[in-house]
Amino acid sequence: MKLIEPISRKLIRLGKLYQSVLARHTAHLDVNQYHYILSLICYHDGQLSQKALAEILGKDKSAMVNIINLLSAKGFVYRENNPNDRREQILKVTEKAKQAVPHIVETFKNMNADITQGISAADMQIFESVLLRMHNNISKEQQPD
Repeated sequence: MKLIEPISRKLIRLGKLYQSVLARHTAHLDVNQYHYILSLICYHDGQLSQKALAEILGKDKSAMVNIINLLSAKGFVYRENNPNDRREQILKVTEKAKQAVPHIVETFKNMNADITQGISAADMQIFESVLLRMHNNISKEQQPD
């Protein structure tokens, strides 16, 4: 029998390395591992509900609440009732987030350039396409028969 490493292990290893470097470059911001989430909230400032954000990220409601609570406690985001639907809370960013997010986005840009060094644009398109196909293939497995 030949031992086969799951593709997920390779992706997890790469993801952990990426997160580690990202954390080192943004440690002074105290965002934990929620750089992308904070960037998304900032990009959509005042246009996203917690529920919509959870759907975009594929996170369950309770995990999303915990993340927003943490970002709120650190002074990056706050919730406001949606004037059109009082049951819904809209996410907004603070001045602290508006100052931090450009640094986070620049760090993403630099890291992405570093990690893809020596990889052609055509290869990156193939990589993105393959990831999408893998995602779609495994998503089919999640659907009930």
